[in-house]
Formats: sequence, C-alpha cells, structure tokens
Amino acid sequence: MEILHTPWRRKYVVSARDYEGCLFCDLLAPVGDDEARYILQRSATACLMLNTYPYTPGHLMAVPMRHASSTREMPREEWMELLELCRRGEWLLRRAYGCRSVHIGANLGAAAGAGVPEHLHFHVVAWPEEPLWSQCRTAADAPESLADSYRRLRELLDEAVDPPGGVH
Repeated sequence: MEILHTPWRRKYVVSARDYEGCLFCDLLAPVGDDEARYILQRSATACLMLNTYPYTPGHLMAVPMRHASSTREMPREEWMELLELCRRGEWLLRRAYGCRSVHIGANLGAAAGAGVPEHLHFHVVAWPEEPLWSQCRTAADAPESLADSYRRLRELLDEAVDPPGGVH
C-alpha cells in the first residue's frame, strides 16, 4: 500500500490540539453559509461536507448533527441516515472523478487516528491511484481547489438518485 504524504494537514493537527469545544458541533449548529463551510448537503440528522484538509481531491466527510463519539451512541434512524450520506458521497466521487476505488471509514478514538475523536464522522475518499491523480503525489498537487471541488460535487447532488429508503 502506498502512503499518502499530506504535509498541509500539519496546520490542522497542531491547531486541533488547542481547540476549545467541538469543531463539528460548532460548524454544524448554526445554519448559515454552508458553501463557506463546504457543506454539500444537510439531512435531518447529518450532513455531507468536504474535508478542508483533504487526503485527495473531493475528500468528503459524513457527520452526524448529534455529538456522539461512538456508533453505539447513535439512535438507529440517525445511524442509517449517516450511512446513506456515505453512500451518497461514494456516488458523488465516482461520478465527479471517475474513480474506481473509494475508501469509507471512521477512526473511533484518538489512538485510531481521529482528528476530532469526540464527534463520530466518516471519511469518504476517492483513492489516488486513479487517472485524475496519476501525476499527483498529494492533494496539495491536486488539479483543483476546495471551492472547485465543492462546485463540482454540488452540481451533481441534484442528479443523485438514491435507492429506496435513501436520503432525500
């Protein structure tokens, strides 16, 4: 497996140590300028947003509105809605970037690598060996900005067709 080198994430890692409160609760609580926060979609209990310190272009996160550090703290309905947003994110990445491989995962706890260990969230990441990134070693070398990724993915949201029972 190839290791992704992500030096631009250092700023986040260092600042996260001193952050007072919960980053996700602060980002999600006030409904406001979702585009400025790179929030692509809000459902009743969760949202789908771009990671501002991405591993690859289009790196998404599905984040519950509920402050929970574990899957077991989530009511079933909210858990299912969160997973539906992961599925939506996979569809968006495949459609927007033509990638064949997508990683979906959650790091539960600081020792597991969670940058915000107290608030459960899933990463939805297009894997970088795809043609779009064949000449890029890191997201810092990526062919588009966060704003461009946001516009690209946001335009596709209206086309996203969910399976029966999916997020609307």
